[in-house]
Amino acid sequence: MKKGSKVGSPSQDADSLRAAMEREGCPVCTVVLKSIERYMDTWQYEGFTDVEHRQKLIVSRGFCPLHTWQLVQHNNALQLAVIYREVLTDILANLDAEQRNSASESRSLWGRRRHRENSAGQSVPTGETCPLCRVRSDAEQRIIGTLLQQLQVEEMRALMCRSTGLCLEHFNQARSQAESGDPGQLRPLLECQRICMQQVLDEVQELLRKHDYRFANEPQGNEMTSWRRAAELCVGNPGVR
Repeated sequence: MKKGSKVGSPSQDADSLRAAMEREGCPVCTVVLKSIERYMDTWQYEGFTDVEHRQKLIVSRGFCPLHTWQLVQHNNALQLAVIYREVLTDILANLDAEQRNSASESRSLWGRRRHRENSAGQSVPTGETCPLCRVRSDAEQRIIGTLLQQLQVEEMRALMCRSTGLCLEHFNQARSQAESGDPGQLRPLLECQRICMQQVLDEVQELLRKHDYRFANEPQGNEMTSWRRAAELCVGNPGVR
């Protein structure tokens, strides 16, 4: 597949992050999910028809469970049928070869002993990393790098502080990337993240307070959906993992 289908420029990533910060949820999750969706849209035309890419999918045993079912939702049932037909054919060929080797080994005492020792640990190989998981990982590293650079600008820090904040997974990735790269990027990240988390926590506290019968008649606002933002902070946006 063409690299352009999954790689954005730093300016495009910065613009995407700005837009994502205006929406609910972890902004990195939002941009990463868009990268994955672009890959899925391209895959059904370019990746699926590319022989080399299909061979890699056989080695990886197709996609992981999350991305397999997301591809189904993108109307890729026929393409997945072809991919998993080839995956199953390859697995069966390997199993047949193992069976033939086991039968040959069992003709000798040593062969029978070795077969008994190895049979308990034998399983169908699950393959290498799902290609879409690699797309996600590459996008995360790239977008987090852009975020850390952009947080040096006051405008981006202000946007970040008004957002939901980073989910714990992406916050930890960003913190690690800053610590190993440019420690000067760490302070604005920590400050913005703390503000975001405190805001969500305050909203959750207000949500719980208004569930008390004594305050049930008070006007309700955005705090009533704060449980969702709290969940997004802890586990990330739906569909990313």
